[in-house]
Amino acid sequence: MPRVSRQYEQAQRRRIVGGATRAFTRYGYAAATIDQIAHELGLSKGSIYTYFASKEELFVASLQSIYDSRFAALATAFAADDPVEEKFGKILEKLADIVSPRDDAFARLSLAGFLESSRIPRLLEIKTASYRRFGDLVHRLLREGQRAGKVRPDLNIPSVTVVLLAVSDGLMLHGLVPGRGVRPTQVQRVLREAFMPMLVAAQPAPAEKS
Repeated sequence: MPRVSRQYEQAQRRRIVGGATRAFTRYGYAAATIDQIAHELGLSKGSIYTYFASKEELFVASLQSIYDSRFAALATAFAADDPVEEKFGKILEKLADIVSPRDDAFARLSLAGFLESSRIPRLLEIKTASYRRFGDLVHRLLREGQRAGKVRPDLNIPSVTVVLLAVSDGLMLHGLVPGRGVRPTQVQRVLREAFMPMLVAAQPAPAEKS
């Protein structure tokens, strides 16, 4: 049997992860089966097991892939020479796209990752690392803003980052329930109205007239 190239193996793994992501999104992690994933891809079960030992391992790979792609979208949302306020605004816009119900795969897989993380520790590691990367990105931007005089010098950046993550997750979960929570068209406005005002540096109090 001829050996396949490393490039082919990597491409096949990516293809399988993509098909698994679609199946997990459609059926949910608990209900999805390797048979359904194989049908999604037009492959045999044996072909999938060549690259992944179990459904659990495939789900871990799917969640890792989707978090990596979403972070890449956030990290490249702005140009290096954009003003700080424009960088932060573009991150909020991209974050709104990610947590909107339009991005069904991310929302559903992220929720499944939450629910399964107590049983599959690797899922918790992936989510924790993803939050840390996003937190570092926001922290660097806001610190840059403080140095440039565009962000209040007394702003507690770690707290703001935690709140931004919590609000984003909350909007995403609400969006999974039809007719509930904030509509997709409102998500970007909600995030901008909640977080952009902090970019206005505090002005010194006017001097008292003698």
